[in-house]
Amino acid sequence: MGYYFNNIQGKKGSQFSSQLRGVNLEKVLIVSIDAAKYFQKALICNYFGDVLEKPFFFGLDQLGIDLICSKIERSQKEIEAERIFVGIEATGHYYEDIVRELGKRGYKVTIINAATTYEERFSALNWSKTDDLDLYAIAHELIQNKGMENRLPEGHYRKLMTLTRARRSEVRKRALLRVHIRTLMDHIWRDFQGYIEVENNKPKKKLIFSDFWGQSSLFFLEFYPHPSDVLELGIEKLTSIIKEKKLRIRTSTIQTLYQVAQTSIVKEKEEVSVELLLLSMAIQDIKRLSENIKTLEKEIETALLQTDGRLLLTVPGIGVITAAEFYSELGDISNYENAGQLIKKAGTNPIIIQSGGTSGFYGKISKQGNKNLRFMVYTVGKCLAQHNKDLLPYYLKLKERGKHARKAYIALGNKFIRIAFSMLTHKKPFDSKQNGYSIFEEIKKKLNFTKINTYLNIALAA
Repeated sequence: MGYYFNNIQGKKGSQFSSQLRGVNLEKVLIVSIDAAKYFQKALICNYFGDVLEKPFFFGLDQLGIDLICSKIERSQKEIEAERIFVGIEATGHYYEDIVRELGKRGYKVTIINAATTYEERFSALNWSKTDDLDLYAIAHELIQNKGMENRLPEGHYRKLMTLTRARRSEVRKRALLRVHIRTLMDHIWRDFQGYIEVENNKPKKKLIFSDFWGQSSLFFLEFYPHPSDVLELGIEKLTSIIKEKKLRIRTSTIQTLYQVAQTSIVKEKEEVSVELLLLSMAIQDIKRLSENIKTLEKEIETALLQTDGRLLLTVPGIGVITAAEFYSELGDISNYENAGQLIKKAGTNPIIIQSGGTSGFYGKISKQGNKNLRFMVYTVGKCLAQHNKDLLPYYLKLKERGKHARKAYIALGNKFIRIAFSMLTHKKPFDSKQNGYSIFEEIKKKLNFTKINTYLNIALAA
């Protein structure tokens, strides 16, 4: 323990040095692995870089895992290794199965950031990139203790992470599809998205439907996307259909829609038949994506309420989805001793620039961490700046000092990491100083699929 606070790499360095201290370095085994979708490659050497097993391929199946383990065991016997360090580059999600399977065989695998491997090759003045060069770089990183961590998300962390990332993917697909639909409507009926009225020689944009993606608008996009469809029905028939479908559309909106259909300049329906076909397909796709998102959000809410992450719902400005993403990307905080380690994990820690005895200054953030957590730190900071009156003064103070809004969001997100670390460690809700704040009401307005009484029963049971 005497070396713990003195190591130049802090906790990570102390753990690494404790494993090496007193060990003959000739008896330290280094195993570097380069993961890919189909072709995994590994190299085995000693601490001084002497190759024991030249780069070899192995499959990601039982035979492949047996092969790499047998080679490790053979090399271990050859040099009578007392310590074994295994490292793998975090390439997409392909590395996860290898980490998991080797973990079952008793090997603790260090996960290495792909950016670190790039910098290692760059520092060697080698701009080539091959599997073998990557293996050599990974081996050097292990020797220099440049790995990130050796834990994969498990349990409810992994479940929430999988659900929230899947939802984010579906939301992005829907956003792209919405752009596509608007482009198609530019060709079919541009004024459906909004028309212009000139008042006192000033143009003003007006909308037929306040929410272009609402139920009413989507109904017309699906069944009556061309103005000729609306004109053919007439106002009385339109009113009858709307009542039959139980759509909440005002009479004034129906009249506006009909009037815009009369005055719009559009191509004949036959001329845009291809666009109409593509629009019909896109509408079906967007309905499917919206249904997928709703299903995922229900699962996310249910899963979040089973964890300590539900405490984050007591924070004004933090909704269910944001809380779930933030909580899952943070991971198990019991693995960390202070919030600063989580900030570094996110890569939102500012780089300190100091030389020659000067006081120095803080530069841009390091970006050497989990990009998904880094995105959530920014997102949380933005949400809090807009909706949390307790933390708004901190944001405004940063703005007064000349901070750009994006930098201020990240700084506020870092501050919230410290707050969340304390909340989750002590299992305490957010302590708001605002008049009228109620934990009960704050949580109630955020739950979409769960009754507040169910939430309280879960909280009390925990």
